[in-house]
Amino acid sequence: MNTVSPTKKAIGTFSLWDMFIIIGFVTTSLIVSLVTGQFSWLSFIGGTFSILCVIFGAKGNMLNFVFGLSGSLISGYIMFRSGIYAMAAFYILYNVPMQFVGWHKWHSIRLKPESKVVRTRWMNWTQRIIMVAVTAALIFLFRYILSRFTDDAQPLSDAAAVSVAIVTQFVLVFAFIEQWFLWIVMDIVMGIVWIISWRSGVPHAAIQFVLEMFYLINATRGIFLWMKLEKSNGNE
Repeated sequence: MNTVSPTKKAIGTFSLWDMFIIIGFVTTSLIVSLVTGQFSWLSFIGGTFSILCVIFGAKGNMLNFVFGLSGSLISGYIMFRSGIYAMAAFYILYNVPMQFVGWHKWHSIRLKPESKVVRTRWMNWTQRIIMVAVTAALIFLFRYILSRFTDDAQPLSDAAAVSVAIVTQFVLVFAFIEQWFLWIVMDIVMGIVWIISWRSGVPHAAIQFVLEMFYLINATRGIFLWMKLEKSNGNE
């Protein structure tokens, strides 16, 4: 009997929207790089991995953790080279190991044993209040640490981005739909970070800004896809 690997099945399910995100990122990155005279192969490759990560994430597909691992390693290095230390630490010390945690967790809450698609759900109001409170506390803590003990180029925005990212990755692991609203907040904050870095002449900033904008588009779509998945869960 012929069998098809999960990777081939997943790649075969790319929609026109997915292709728009992939081709749009590649094309826009090249155009922006030509206009600004700033091109980074590292940002380009890391961005491509990260785009594939969020596309599979929007589908609720476990392969998002495979591409997320590669993208996180590259992003961590880029953040460190750009002087955005809190986000660099987030990617290397937190996001990388969380890819393994996420794979394991999603494996246990799949729709079906043979499926690569996760069972999505909403938080209750108590969980949402805790989520917001923890995020606010982390922003205050990281803002203090970065301002007092480092020469971080953007301590407030860096603290906000890493705090939202930490909470969002945790929420993602447990397959809560609210993660997408948090990703939107993070993408907006990081967009601002990269605009400031871009104007300061940071070589990776142009492509990273483009990447954040496509993240933002995909996160908006992710809300609707996961809501659809959540409704289908009730019919399983």
